[in-house]
Amino acid sequence: MAPKTFDAIETEICWARLVSIVDEAAVALVRTSFSTVVRESNDFACVLLDAEGHSLAQSTISVPGFIGSMPRTLREMLKRIPKDQLKQGDVLITNDPWIGTGHLPDFNVAMPVFRNGKIVAFTCITAHMSDIGGRQWSADASEVHEEGLWVPVVKYIQEGKLNEDVHRIIETNVRNSDQVIGDIRAQLSATDVMSRKLIEFMEEIGLDDLTGLAQTIHEASRRAMADAIKQIPEGIYHGETRADGWDEPLIIKVALEIRDGKIIADYAGTSPQCKRGINAVFNHTFAFTVYPFKSLLVPHIPNNEGLMTCFEVRAPLGCIVNAVPPAAVGARHLTGHLLPGAIYQALAKAMPDKVPAESGTPLWSIVFKAPQTEKQRGSTSVLFFNGGTGATSWGDGMSSTSFPSNISVSPVEITENLAPLRFKYKRLADNSGGAGRQRGGLGQDIAIESISEAPLAVSLLTDRTKFPAVGLFGGEPGRPGFVKKNGVTITEPKSLITLETNDVLELGLPGGGGFGSKNERSGQLRERDSAEGYSTK
Repeated sequence: MAPKTFDAIETEICWARLVSIVDEAAVALVRTSFSTVVRESNDFACVLLDAEGHSLAQSTISVPGFIGSMPRTLREMLKRIPKDQLKQGDVLITNDPWIGTGHLPDFNVAMPVFRNGKIVAFTCITAHMSDIGGRQWSADASEVHEEGLWVPVVKYIQEGKLNEDVHRIIETNVRNSDQVIGDIRAQLSATDVMSRKLIEFMEEIGLDDLTGLAQTIHEASRRAMADAIKQIPEGIYHGETRADGWDEPLIIKVALEIRDGKIIADYAGTSPQCKRGINAVFNHTFAFTVYPFKSLLVPHIPNNEGLMTCFEVRAPLGCIVNAVPPAAVGARHLTGHLLPGAIYQALAKAMPDKVPAESGTPLWSIVFKAPQTEKQRGSTSVLFFNGGTGATSWGDGMSSTSFPSNISVSPVEITENLAPLRFKYKRLADNSGGAGRQRGGLGQDIAIESISEAPLAVSLLTDRTKFPAVGLFGGEPGRPGFVKKNGVTITEPKSLITLETNDVLELGLPGGGGFGSKNERSGQLRERDSAEGYSTK
C-alpha cells in the first residue's frame, strides 16, 4: 500500500503537532531530572525519529551538538542491536563517544515505538550526566579510558523490566549516583511521554505508520535548504580559525564547495588529534558543521534530517575533528564549538552581509568537586559560562550569550545553595567586545570563592585565552579570556587545580569580534556605549 499523502495544510498541522510532542517530553525531562546540568542548563535533546532512524522533530530547546548527531547515533545503535531484536518496552542505552555525541558524560537512550505490532518510530533523548566516574570531567586525560565509564549499546530496559546488571554497573561507577540515576530515569520518563503522545496522535488522525508524513516533512525541509543554498554564489571558499589548543595552537581549516544546492565541507589541513582531551569525533563535527548553515540560511524551519541531506562533511581520520580511539575526548566541545567561526569566515567571501564575526566561544565549563566531610556533603557542580557573540553587519554582538550551543547558565542562587561556593561578582566585562562599526558582544568577569571546609578539585575547560575571536571586514578582535587564582594568572587554563578555603577563582570570558571599521561607528552608538559602560573605545 502506498504511503498516505499530505497536502500543505495537513503537513503544517501534523508537523506542529510532532514538535509539540517532543516539547512536552522536554518539559517532563526537566521537571523530573535531578541535576542542574539538565534542569537548569538544558544540556539535553529530545528527538523523534521515524522507523528508519531519520529525525522528524526535536524539542525547541535542544542543543545543536545532540540533535545533529542523534540520527547517526540511533542508526549505529541499530547496527549493534537490530530492529528485529527489539520488543515492546525495550530501551537502548549507550554513551560510546564514537556512536553518540563525542564524550562519555552524554547518555543516549532510544525507545522503539510499536503500533499494531510494528515499529513505527523511535523516541530518543541525550542528556549530559553530572558525573561519569573515572577522572573528574576535564581536558587533561591522555586517553578515553581515563575519562570514565564506557557503556556499549545495551538494553537498559528489556520488555519493560530494568536490566539490573547494567543498572548496577552504572550506579557503582559514578560519584553522584543519585543524580546520575535520577537523570537517566528522567530520560526514560520523557521517552515514554513522547511515545504515548505519538501513538495518541497517530490514532487520532488514523495513521498506521509515519512513512508518508516523514517523506513529506523531509522533502519540504530538503527543498527549503537546497533553495537557500542556491542563493550562495557557487564556488569553493576557504576559512580558518586558531585557538589555544593544548601544547600548541589548534588550527581548524575548512573548504566549502557549494554546487547545485549542496555543500561539501572538507577539513583537510586541520591540526592532528591531540594527546589530551580536546579531540572531537566525527558525529560532533558533523553536527556543528550543519548547524551554522541551518541558523544562517533557514532559521524558521523546524529542524529535522531533511535539512541535513544537503550536506557532506569530510575530515581526515586522525585529525582533531575526526579523532580515532582511544583518543581522549572529554572536552571535545572546546574544539567543536570553534567550527562555525571557520565556516562563517569562509562564507564571508560569498555573503558578507549575512555572516557574523567570530564569537567568544567555546562554551566555558568549570567543574567543582567537593569532598564529603562531617559537616559537608560531597557534590559535583558543573557550571557553564558564555562569552560574547560576534557582531554582524546589522547589529552589535550579544553579550554573554551561548553560541553555537544554546546551553543556559545556572542561576547564582541555585549554585550557591547546592555547592560550597560564593560568587563575589558576575558582571559584563567593559571593553571586551571587539571594536567596529558594529561592536562585538561583551564577555563577562566572574569571581567565585570557595567556602568549602575541605579542598575543592576544579576542572578548567576553557579556551581563547591566547587567541581572541577575530573581527570581520576591519572589525577588531574581542578581548581574550583569562583564568586567575587569587589574582595570579593560571598559565594552563585547561588543567585541574585545587581551591583551598577562601581561595578565589577569577574567570574572564572572551568578547566577540567586531564587524567593520570602528571609524564607521555612529556617534550615537559611541555615546550609548560610554553611557552604559560597554566601551570607552
